[in-house]
Amino acid sequence: MRRLALIIGILAVTSVAGVAVQVTLQYFQAKSNGTSVSLEWKSNNEPDLVQYEIERAGEDNAFRYIATVQAKGNNQSYTYRDDEAFGKRDGNDGAVARNYFTYRLKMIGADQNTSYSNTVGVTHNVSGIKRTWGMIKEMFR
Repeated sequence: MRRLALIIGILAVTSVAGVAVQVTLQYFQAKSNGTSVSLEWKSNNEPDLVQYEIERAGEDNAFRYIATVQAKGNNQSYTYRDDEAFGKRDGNDGAVARNYFTYRLKMIGADQNTSYSNTVGVTHNVSGIKRTWGMIKEMFR
């Protein structure tokens, strides 16, 4: 019985160790300029990393895929501009999303294993003119 428990323990440790992608980020931040949200991050180490998938959550706190950025290798800086944050709707809610967004990075390795970064939040203040124009465009989509 003891031997069986030891074997199960070893299998559990080795299977968990192969699940997460080991990426070390120096920083991950989000900033709003009133027109778009800029995401910036820098990796220290990203062995076997293929790509980052950027995910955004609004009022319903459900993360949704918005873009893919290909990995460039260790010690690299990345940027992504989210031009559509101001006009996004949350889930099935018919109202325009609140102005606070949360972002995270899904890191995908060559073996398709994944891990997630910490989340970053940003308050996105859009001018009234831009907001109104975005709502008008949204009605005709």
